[in-house]
Amino acid sequence: MSSHNSEAAYASAEIASIIQSDQGRFLDGIGTNGEWSLFAGREGGAQWPLADGVINAKNPKKELNFAFEFKRANEGVHGILTALGQSCAYLEKGYDASVMVFPTQYPSHSSPGAHVKRIIEATAPDIPIWIFTYGDPDLSTTRPFQGKLECVRGNPLAACKTVQRITPTTTGRVSTLWAHVREGMSHPDAFYRFCQSVKVIASIGEDYEKYVFPQDLIDAVRRIDSNADVYKYLSYTSNDTILDKAWRRLWFTYYFWPDLIPIFSSSSPYSVNDTNTRIRIDGNHYQKLLSGRTDSLKATLCNDLNNGNITEEEAWMEYAKKVRGNAHSYREVIDSGLYHIGFLSPNGDLTELGYKFVDACERNDSPYDFLPMEILRAAFLQNGQYAALLHYIFKLSEEKFDKDLFAFSVEKSNGIRQFKQNDYLDWLMDHFANELHIAQKTTLRAGGTRKSLQAEIGYLNKLGLVRTTHNGFAAYRIGTGLCIDWPKVETSLQFFNTL
Repeated sequence: MSSHNSEAAYASAEIASIIQSDQGRFLDGIGTNGEWSLFAGREGGAQWPLADGVINAKNPKKELNFAFEFKRANEGVHGILTALGQSCAYLEKGYDASVMVFPTQYPSHSSPGAHVKRIIEATAPDIPIWIFTYGDPDLSTTRPFQGKLECVRGNPLAACKTVQRITPTTTGRVSTLWAHVREGMSHPDAFYRFCQSVKVIASIGEDYEKYVFPQDLIDAVRRIDSNADVYKYLSYTSNDTILDKAWRRLWFTYYFWPDLIPIFSSSSPYSVNDTNTRIRIDGNHYQKLLSGRTDSLKATLCNDLNNGNITEEEAWMEYAKKVRGNAHSYREVIDSGLYHIGFLSPNGDLTELGYKFVDACERNDSPYDFLPMEILRAAFLQNGQYAALLHYIFKLSEEKFDKDLFAFSVEKSNGIRQFKQNDYLDWLMDHFANELHIAQKTTLRAGGTRKSLQAEIGYLNKLGLVRTTHNGFAAYRIGTGLCIDWPKVETSLQFFNTL
């Protein structure tokens, strides 16, 4: 079973590979041929108009982004001219080029690619728009569009005009092909509470009086910036859009809430206030923030206070700065995830799917019940393109283990073989970057502390889309690799079609 989103993902990855191997045709005159590295991803932000995907090209001195627009045959011929208009809008938005992809033919149109090419050549021949057409993808292969794409228009970018923009470039950073998640942040309850806050704010507005801070914290913010709005400073918001107001409601009601705020619970000696957030990481446990570890901010500040290294005023100022930074980091992860899975619209409103998720959660005030988790799982698979991620993991693994059943395993002294999952995951990421062009060629993230696909597989586990070991971790098997729960995947994909 495939969808517009998954086919768009496969096609954008294949076109990234085509440009990578034929840099002279597309990128001649911009940098040195052979130095470009390409990968297919998606927009990190949510400013209209939104492309189906983004192809990022980078060399040692320059970075380019190409908007990607994909049309399926069942969307009808009206999509031909829609794609042309969208592609022009992407250039004005700030993209360096647009890529349009059409079926080779429609039932009522035999040559859509050539048709659009003629329109462009007659009106704006030097515009940076590339056109590809495709035959039916082979979903049984690792690269469904390999050998299925034909470039109808691929003029060198250096020879194209630069589109003038009224506003600064607004394309933003490029995210992964699949929805961005972060371990320790992307909890279903966080998604629920943000969506619920959007719903509440849109209905009754914002009430600052509900957000109460200790005077010590207010004074610390004033010392940092005498003109700062305390509420906006501590939530890292600068405006009063629906999403800004919704984020403040979420941050000050469920994360940085009154009982959690104080740094210490006593001052003789100073001891950490270890109150949890009100965000549930599962049905029974709550997330920690700023405490819970020996190296947490509150623990560090209490130690410094007890040792006389800082004053209380200095501690509160350092605390305020860290809270502001955390608010920024958490929001980046949570709202980008909600855009990617289709719960938030570019306007900042809840989508129909977002409302269905919130309503299902509110029945028992939990996202962990059967129905809300089904909606979340289906949204990640389809809109969040985790179905494409699972396809690539499975197909690459199948090819590898067909050739070498015992790949990534070692025989221990007792004769039992052990699967080396980190080696396997590193191998997947290497192929994602160098063969499939669906990941950036980067060094190990976070100084090597975050492993390949760590967040993604952790989230697949949270969604119940992979099989688990007796202690609840994602399961790996010799000759198989990651153990994907395909019946659950298929059920969720079918469920999405009923939403």
